[in-house]
Amino acid sequence: MFKLKLCQELARSCINSPTIFLRIRSVRNISRTLKVNSSSSLPNSTLSSQTAWGASDYPNTKSEQEFLVRMRQDPDSFGESRLYDQELTDEGDILEEKYFTEKPTQSQRLSTKKYADLIKGFIRDRKIKEAIDVLEVRMLQEDKVKPENYIYNLLLGACGRVGYTKKAFMLYNDMKKRGLTVHISTYTSLFNACANSPWAEDGLTRAKHLYNIIIEKGIEPNDTNYNAMIKAFGRCGDLPMAFSLVDEMQSKGFKIKDDTFNFLIQSCISDKEAGFRHCLLVWKKLLDKHISPSLYTFNLMLRCIRDCNMGDLENTKDVINRLTGEPCFLNEASKNLNLIEESQKEDYSSHIVTPAIIEKLKPNLLARKPHFGTIISFEEIKNPEDRLILVGGFRGFLQTMMEYKCTPDIKTLTLLMESAPNTLMAEKEVLGAMRKLNIKPDIDFYNILIKKRILRSDYDEAKQVLTSIKQAKMRPNLITYGVLSMGCTTKEEALNLIDEMQGFSYTVNAAILGAMLRQACFHKQFDYILEIMDVAQKEHILVNKKFLSHLDQFKKKFKYLRDQKKLSKKEVKMFEVFKSRYKTWLTEVQMDELEDVHPWQQYRQTTPGDVKYKPKDGARFKTRHQSAFKVKTSTKHRY
Repeated sequence: MFKLKLCQELARSCINSPTIFLRIRSVRNISRTLKVNSSSSLPNSTLSSQTAWGASDYPNTKSEQEFLVRMRQDPDSFGESRLYDQELTDEGDILEEKYFTEKPTQSQRLSTKKYADLIKGFIRDRKIKEAIDVLEVRMLQEDKVKPENYIYNLLLGACGRVGYTKKAFMLYNDMKKRGLTVHISTYTSLFNACANSPWAEDGLTRAKHLYNIIIEKGIEPNDTNYNAMIKAFGRCGDLPMAFSLVDEMQSKGFKIKDDTFNFLIQSCISDKEAGFRHCLLVWKKLLDKHISPSLYTFNLMLRCIRDCNMGDLENTKDVINRLTGEPCFLNEASKNLNLIEESQKEDYSSHIVTPAIIEKLKPNLLARKPHFGTIISFEEIKNPEDRLILVGGFRGFLQTMMEYKCTPDIKTLTLLMESAPNTLMAEKEVLGAMRKLNIKPDIDFYNILIKKRILRSDYDEAKQVLTSIKQAKMRPNLITYGVLSMGCTTKEEALNLIDEMQGFSYTVNAAILGAMLRQACFHKQFDYILEIMDVAQKEHILVNKKFLSHLDQFKKKFKYLRDQKKLSKKEVKMFEVFKSRYKTWLTEVQMDELEDVHPWQQYRQTTPGDVKYKPKDGARFKTRHQSAFKVKTSTKHRY
């Protein structure tokens, strides 16, 4: 009778269970109950003969129900009764029931807009991990909300901008698995992720695969998609594909604008060996299509002048011939920009040679009618200042900008300063142009000026820039002190700079101390070297590989000089002191274990505090690899 009532009760709970999962579990409990209570149908003689089930063990029980209750509470009872209790309180069943019974109410969930606002807030603060967690933790696990494709596109765009390529494609795959519509803008974000990938080879592989998907599905890209594709293939090193996409755009009737050519110039910049030559051809095509370059176009050209070479001489000759329509002779004589042909000398013999006339004699391959000026021949062009001369020099470049009604900004002048000859006269020319154009220098411009002066060992003029910064009521940043540290030739100068940094609440880092250490090793100042080592140890600086390489090379150099008997007695004694201190110092300092951190690590962990990062797209062109993880550990790519 008891078994029947118990089964009826479990059956009612099974029918009334709100979900199929709880009904299934209730049926499982019924089967367990029948198994446990099967022994109750045994004869009394059999029951009394069982030690664990014997009624004689519980003489005061008045009913079967009380008997079972006391049996379960018996600490000496083993077997099915204990197993019965454990099975009815299975941990998986508890979690399963909690998932369905503790589902948040409609009022506890947020609207799609509010979820999107949370994600946008994290993206603005560069907290990519937290933004992704809104989808994968808050929405899917906690609130159990079905996300819309708008949420995915927000995250895809964020991952694309920072180059988190793998996660972008994972989100794309998740979209497809959930049956969400993949809009054309989604492909733009994915190509952008390929363009910003830390690994050019991986980005190119993914871009090719994505392009094939678009072709197979018969998707017609818009102009924004094409620009993203050009950017991806160009930055990842496939320049022919980038140029062919422009031809494809034109064949489909798209109007080619300056934005497309800007992406092509970015593609050229990715080729450090011959990018400047390619850039000149892009510029010619831009003018042939009667498209006016923008300020951004001119700034990209200056970046190409600064960072890219022209490649081999034969191809350079062909490009210049195509631009000017005149024969160009290479590798016959050294470059001579002041050379004027005899006929030109006669023309100017009765006139005063003014700066304007000199400008006309210079080459300008960016002019509406490109010309080679008075240059008869030249050898290889390797320096930014030589490439700047080919586009008119400092004045000629600004004049070309004015012809297209483009007013230079501080970025333009900063890039021109980097490419100008490393002389005081050239710097004064740039500063004078800034005053005429009413452009105020910023801290980045001053930092470049300091660096140029230090590289030519003009330390006094470099320190004068710091005075100019203070007079302009600007605050030096860490980069300012980083470039100033390159000019600290003595221990006293280094300590004074550190004191000044502390006055602005800055702390020295491994880069600044490394620059000082390099000077100390170059000038063979043992006391300076030991002082920098002590500062690194006292300030708990994380020492990187570059810092250690200075000390190792110094040690090897002096060991060789000592073995060759080329050191004085004092130098030999100081070298022994250095070796002893260096050995113990290595056990006292902390090594920078994050130096080789994976470039995506910052997006896989929660950002501490209110740390904010400068957006990558707003930064200057840097080397593609920001860490030692240059080779992908797996050849498999998931799309």
